[in-house]
Amino acid sequence: MIRDPNIHVSWSRYFDNVLQIVAALVEDHEDYPPHDHEFVEVVVVVGGSCLHETALGKKTITRGDVFVFRPGAWHAYSQCKDLALYDCCFFPGILGRELGWMIDEPLLGRLLWSIPLSPAQHGTVLLRLPESALRKCRKTLDELVGLSTPDKVNHPVRLGLLIQLLATVAQHLPVESKREPPKPNPSVIAALKLIDDHPEDAWSLESLAARVHVLPDYLTRSFNKVAALPPMAYLRRRRLEMATSLLTRSEYSMSEVGSLVGWPDANYFTRRFRAEFGLTPTAYRKRFSKVSQATAKGAFQTTSPG
Repeated sequence: MIRDPNIHVSWSRYFDNVLQIVAALVEDHEDYPPHDHEFVEVVVVVGGSCLHETALGKKTITRGDVFVFRPGAWHAYSQCKDLALYDCCFFPGILGRELGWMIDEPLLGRLLWSIPLSPAQHGTVLLRLPESALRKCRKTLDELVGLSTPDKVNHPVRLGLLIQLLATVAQHLPVESKREPPKPNPSVIAALKLIDDHPEDAWSLESLAARVHVLPDYLTRSFNKVAALPPMAYLRRRRLEMATSLLTRSEYSMSEVGSLVGWPDANYFTRRFRAEFGLTPTAYRKRFSKVSQATAKGAFQTTSPG
């Protein structure tokens, strides 16, 4: 199911730029229209219910449901009844820096990369926690909430709590998503960091392999084994994530956005964007502009971007 989001949520709309990892507890979440984000979001439901819609379909969610959204993935809340949830959000750049080692870890790698980046998932991961794991997550999230203010900028502590949260969630991926641990592969981690830090560069498989000092065929096999997709497919997704932010936060033309994310051919950029999101870059920007004035005035506001 592909649906164009009505709202694009930027980091600066809700969070101080000093912080790169934040969490919030929303105890009476209201209905919220389709929206996407420029950051990674982890949603943990702790009470009530609602009809939750994602690119994967509609589902009634209750206590224990968890969602992970990559940048650009959209979702919506309706029919909320005493819905309580935690939102934990962080800059995607952290994936290629502080969390880059996770792609080599069997469960965390699938939670943050291979599952959401597979074509069928549209940047979204759904799972459910047992009560014991939910209590553990709540304890970690409560600590993160307490540190999510601009005057408390202890990044290492917040990073440690984020790792705890992701590790707990990853332990409860669906059984069919688990796999035998691959051997650590430094070339894959290095390639991942290069793509995450500079997705706009004119990467080819050959140039990327040369930078990490391996043969192209070896990099493809190793990357696919660890991330469940080849390096060029991962590069494509990162460029599209970057494009959604530029389209909604700048006045660049379509050709300029394409060039800035590494696709100077505007027609090719449009085809890639439409294949991923179900609408052209122009339609994506137009859809957002229709509601930008309302959101700027506070419509659809809640205490978190969830």
